[in-house]
Amino acid sequence: MKKSKKLIALLLAVVMLSSTLLVGVNAINWGGHTPYVPVDDDVLPTIIVPGLFQSETKYYDENGNVALNANGEEYVMPFFMDTTEEIIVKALTEALVPISELLINQEDKDHQAANAIANVLCEALMGKQKLDENGQFINDIRATKYFGSFNTLSAHDQETILDHFPMEYYIEHAGADKLYVFSYASLDNMISIANNLYDFIQFVKEDSGYDKVNIVPISQGGSVANALMQIYNEKDRSLAEDINKMVFAVPALNGSTLVGEIMEYGLIDEDNEIYCEMIPALVGEENILSYAINVLLRIMPNADLHDILDIVFDTFIKDYAGYSTALWGLCPTENYPGAREKYLMAEGMESIREQTDWYYQSQLDSDANILKAKAEGVQIYDIVDYNVPLFHIVDSWDTVPADGIIQLDSTSMGAYSAGNNVKLPADYVPTHSNCTDPQNHDHTDPNGLVDPCTGLLPETTFYFLNQSHESSASNDVFMKLASAILMDSNFTSVHSYPDVFPQFNTGRNTKNLAKDTDEYRDYDTSALSDEDRIELEEAIAQVDMMLDNTVVNTNEVQAAKTRFYNICERIEWLEEEALKDPDAPVEEKENTVYLDFSYLFKDILHILSDVLFRFFGGAGFSDM
Repeated sequence: MKKSKKLIALLLAVVMLSSTLLVGVNAINWGGHTPYVPVDDDVLPTIIVPGLFQSETKYYDENGNVALNANGEEYVMPFFMDTTEEIIVKALTEALVPISELLINQEDKDHQAANAIANVLCEALMGKQKLDENGQFINDIRATKYFGSFNTLSAHDQETILDHFPMEYYIEHAGADKLYVFSYASLDNMISIANNLYDFIQFVKEDSGYDKVNIVPISQGGSVANALMQIYNEKDRSLAEDINKMVFAVPALNGSTLVGEIMEYGLIDEDNEIYCEMIPALVGEENILSYAINVLLRIMPNADLHDILDIVFDTFIKDYAGYSTALWGLCPTENYPGAREKYLMAEGMESIREQTDWYYQSQLDSDANILKAKAEGVQIYDIVDYNVPLFHIVDSWDTVPADGIIQLDSTSMGAYSAGNNVKLPADYVPTHSNCTDPQNHDHTDPNGLVDPCTGLLPETTFYFLNQSHESSASNDVFMKLASAILMDSNFTSVHSYPDVFPQFNTGRNTKNLAKDTDEYRDYDTSALSDEDRIELEEAIAQVDMMLDNTVVNTNEVQAAKTRFYNICERIEWLEEEALKDPDAPVEEKENTVYLDFSYLFKDILHILSDVLFRFFGGAGFSDM
């Protein structure tokens, strides 16, 4: 998605002429720094397989209508929670007495408060989408289904899809009729989801008139792809009968360490992590609530706080989430046996255990199934983010190479890294190499952090440094790369366009910048001075040039952002001044110092939280 230097014209001509699949070519200008990249005249349809909570999902009542809460509003995914007022009433009814006794006596007898808190929280989060002993929703929870290509969908559906998957570039050049989206409820039954995807692939073939399709499994979609490949095996069918290209995007092929460690061991349990790091990691370091909660946690004894956290998460899995076989699909193979012993051996869990064992085998077979599909003719690619620590909620958060949510081993199909921001040692010797031509291929990570040759498919796996998992879709280069692979039959490996799409690139988040820039393209500049008008035009041009460059330069990105938002801020100020007194001449903005009391209060709470831990460790106020 980023630009780079121009390819030699002769090389491009040879590539174009040597293509046996290219029926016709549409030239696409990737921007001033990059060459023209060919796009097949007749692109195969592509199916997006979404990640966790990326499918619009709704809760329906007994009459088949979208259910409404007490305020007459639709329940909101992903948890379909009751109104705040209803939750407060439930909390007061069920948890007020035991919590009061805990605070008064500074002792939670028989874990009454912990159990009450666990029941209220878990019911609020999962009550509407509880599952039965077969892993099926008890209530009517359904993902919105898109039985048609993108161009046939409603404006609402199109907007929803593009919000999660900014595939505008693909739609513009391949055609809106070539994009399909498979949707599913993320906590549903994994085997049902995979079977539905199998059926959807057959539907798209029939609907589009093509013999094969491309699929793009994203995040949790990678887990679904594991199950899909296993289903093809059970049907004794080759994946290549239906699928041309499979482009994985930060796939959870071996689950997520976050899910696995919580299932097997529970949340991080060191006092430093609980009282200083965990809440800011979950709520946000800039959120004033992060440090307010840190301080308020001290009102209960340290031991009781630990008990509450343990019981809340144990209840959440044992009574609720543990019935979701799709969620079990996010448990890594190394954690599954321990988590299975902990949660799946109880009476009544036989069907769930049978299904999760089936999926566990599909995870173990994942590499073999991928290589089998590749040997049969499916072209398989992988796009990976790396060098972002896991969320600060499990013990290995700072030791496992990851993209913030999924460990590198899972997304990259086994590529080795010594850790986030840890360079491979000078005497590093790989245990193996999957490079197909080590004498002529250079797969060196310029950052020295990862050995791609230890991954299953080094020839077709791309890496984005410092790109977090949840903001992958905000990286325009990431999305352009995926689109280019899908649209260009000459794009066969990391060696195809190294100056346009290098194997190792850098992350950037430009979705909002691109949107903001588009809003100012048609701005009425008649009221601006010549100087401000020229600055706006040049700032937009600088953003365009940066976005055209698919080889990311972080300084270039920051410079373009800063310049553009500076002139936007000035224009907004000029508009505000004009509204105050339309007839008065606009003076230069004064250097006024504004005191943001919310940030000041947050800083005070942050300092108080740190001071409390420094002097009292994990002690509650009564412990002190």
